[in-house]
Amino acid sequence: MIFILPPLPYAMDALEPIMSEETLEYHYGKHLQTYVDNLNRLLEGTPHAEVSLEEIILSSTGPVFNNAAQVWNHTFFFNSLTPEQKPMPEVLEEALIKDFGSVKAFEEQFKKAAAGIFGSGWAWLAQDRNGKLHIIQESNAGNPMRAGFKPLLTIDVWEHAYYIDYRNRRAEFIDGCWKLFDWDKVAHRMGENTLTAVLGDLAEDRKTETKKAMDKYVCITCGWVYDPEEGDPEGGIAPGTAFEDIPEDWTCPACGVGKEFFEKV
Repeated sequence: MIFILPPLPYAMDALEPIMSEETLEYHYGKHLQTYVDNLNRLLEGTPHAEVSLEEIILSSTGPVFNNAAQVWNHTFFFNSLTPEQKPMPEVLEEALIKDFGSVKAFEEQFKKAAAGIFGSGWAWLAQDRNGKLHIIQESNAGNPMRAGFKPLLTIDVWEHAYYIDYRNRRAEFIDGCWKLFDWDKVAHRMGENTLTAVLGDLAEDRKTETKKAMDKYVCITCGWVYDPEEGDPEGGIAPGTAFEDIPEDWTCPACGVGKEFFEKV
């Protein structure tokens, strides 16, 4: 499998003045591209060459893990930002209140975790198997998937993420990112387990499910939508193929993640 630089969901200058076009040219266009190139080179001729990015992260070590995780982490980070931030959805607010006491308390704890990472790394909002939300610090290329958590939000605090715009003012960069986070996407990533835990059983209030073959699924990493009417011909999936019937080794054509990172629209 050959990995490619995933497309940004916005223009290179769309996040200014909080995140400059120059920063994206280097952070996205050069740093992430380097991780992609290094990963492809390292995978050539190895057993990992034919598996998904998530499988590589969960089963590899050393340079292969470092580059695979950095490709995934950066893709997830860039796709967590938006130039047109909307108010936080109520379901996410309720989840944060449930697990952190208040939205403000979550903000303070998350920013403190990001600012307090020694050296390079990532701060994550992640969900455990029971739907509970956690703030997790990871150094270098760390990803909470390796400990069984589902990532919902992350911020990159490697110096290359902010040094062009903020020099050594990491806390100022973190404050800026807070104004760019796509809360709708974070809420969507939580999944049904957390929605049920927070709001109770909403099954009676949900829309009647459409036929299996008509269900659309969205990639929680990049936002690409699988429409069964269109299929994915370039990926070998014929039009009319239900998402449940797609082979398990199929990956998102936009960012390369596996089926497990898709959720029903």
